[in-house]
Amino acid sequence: MIVHSGAATGAATRARQQLRVDTPATRRRLARLGRYVDTNLLRGNTFVCRGLCQCKGSIALGDDYREGVMSHVGKRFDLFLGDRPLRIVVVGQESGLPKGPRAREYSRKVSLESRHRQVTQTTGLERRYYADIDHPARNPHMRGTTSALRVLLGLGLCTDFDEEFVHPVNGRPFHLFEAFALVNRLLCSAGPMGTSQGRPTRQMLNNCADHFAATLDILEPNIVILQGAKVAQSTREMFTVTRTHTDHLPEADRQGRRLLLCTFSHPSARGALRWGDSPNSPYMTQVVTPTLQRAIRRL
Repeated sequence: MIVHSGAATGAATRARQQLRVDTPATRRRLARLGRYVDTNLLRGNTFVCRGLCQCKGSIALGDDYREGVMSHVGKRFDLFLGDRPLRIVVVGQESGLPKGPRAREYSRKVSLESRHRQVTQTTGLERRYYADIDHPARNPHMRGTTSALRVLLGLGLCTDFDEEFVHPVNGRPFHLFEAFALVNRLLCSAGPMGTSQGRPTRQMLNNCADHFAATLDILEPNIVILQGAKVAQSTREMFTVTRTHTDHLPEADRQGRRLLLCTFSHPSARGALRWGDSPNSPYMTQVVTPTLQRAIRRL
């Protein structure tokens, strides 16, 4: 566990005390997103995306195609930090092939409800930052995501599970995975059989662009974390950059709404770009943390 300085602990406490939740707003967003999914993507156990045949036909010979993993949206997505809205979206490229006893449930045709259960229950509550005698570890992707959320929510950087809970001023405590949305650029994935390696095609990226844009417009985030260079490249046309605060923090416009883009390597990247193994990693302390702190100040 990381030991905090008094100043850092005080700042985290102040941020935590100011957080307020708007659960009715989140329920309305989820209902709207559910209608979009039911009409355009996943209706029951039927994947109804009009681009399915094109995308599936474009993948490399011998690759596996896993269709329809919906987004995770936490039940406390709509937050306020003081009087400022705080809506956090983390963007990855695609969902990898899950492991463990629930792999089949979460590998394809994954509903909004199942995806929420996977992120909050299986990854959030049943796992820990590092494995202990009773719990397996989160993967580097979700460890990095945990650390990023801790910074944004004022919880302080450490690996203690008991410190992963947000204490809003107007409700009961909740786990930090309820406070964000995880939206992949691609709702389907393609890659070698039995692996988590993603090998998407241009057709997949083109066909999924409208679904990704629609999801952003329903969620209306004002902080967006882009995880990896490929994600930054494939989402470039979704945002109009209006100002650059740092190399990792452009300010952008999306459909007339101002937002802050936090552009990082993927938490599981190799070498010096890796930040999903420890909250003390150089990339986490020198790039991710100061960028997210600047973003919060500029809300």
